[in-house]
Amino acid sequence: MRKYALPTRKQCFDVLKKYHVPSHIVKHSLAVAKLAVFLAERLKEKGIAVDVNLVDRACLLHDIFRICDFKESDYSRFDQKITQPSKAKWQQMKDMFKGVSHEDAAYNLFKEKYPVLALIVKKHRYTALLDEKEKPTTWEEKLVYYADKRVMHDKIVPLKQRLEEAHKRNAPQHRPKARRNIYTDKIDRLIYRLEKEIFDKVGLDPLQVTAEFIRRTSGGFIDSYPSRRRKRINPL
Repeated sequence: MRKYALPTRKQCFDVLKKYHVPSHIVKHSLAVAKLAVFLAERLKEKGIAVDVNLVDRACLLHDIFRICDFKESDYSRFDQKITQPSKAKWQQMKDMFKGVSHEDAAYNLFKEKYPVLALIVKKHRYTALLDEKEKPTTWEEKLVYYADKRVMHDKIVPLKQRLEEAHKRNAPQHRPKARRNIYTDKIDRLIYRLEKEIFDKVGLDPLQVTAEFIRRTSGGFIDSYPSRRRKRINPL
């Protein structure tokens, strides 16, 4: 019996809509959820206790305030028609959470009503593995953290490809190159260690697990907006 509150999937999408989360971020979150839920169910099949629904909901909401990290206000590259209400909402959130990371902003939003989910969202930040207090420790936290590092935009890709792309994209925002390389290398090694821990348990090769592999071996995922159901998951 779950001892903590958890939103339904529909409630998650209602929140995403309320905060005008850009469509490409929603697609990313769905892909992260697809991978994380697949791994969670594989762990359950191995007799490991993991709350699949908690993993799913945390994935859906982990980047709800990602827009706050975007420095520019030019949204021309977004894959959607940008409305004035969306622009106004995004600016409001940027002003409200100025100087606060998107992980911490989401944590603050959910911590009262959904404290367990909120902590998972907080712990998905790239640097969390370096912090004894913030690093993922439960299976749910580990799966959300790891799945996010395997999804490039909305595609499940090898960890190496995802990390290299992220480092290239974020390089201008970080410390001088020599120090940055030492810093990221240390974190990346920990991520690879986490990958090994997960896949040793599920008994698969990480490179084997693609979106197509998940579709073929799990009865097919229906990624719809606002709900997705898979027969093995009991409705809340």
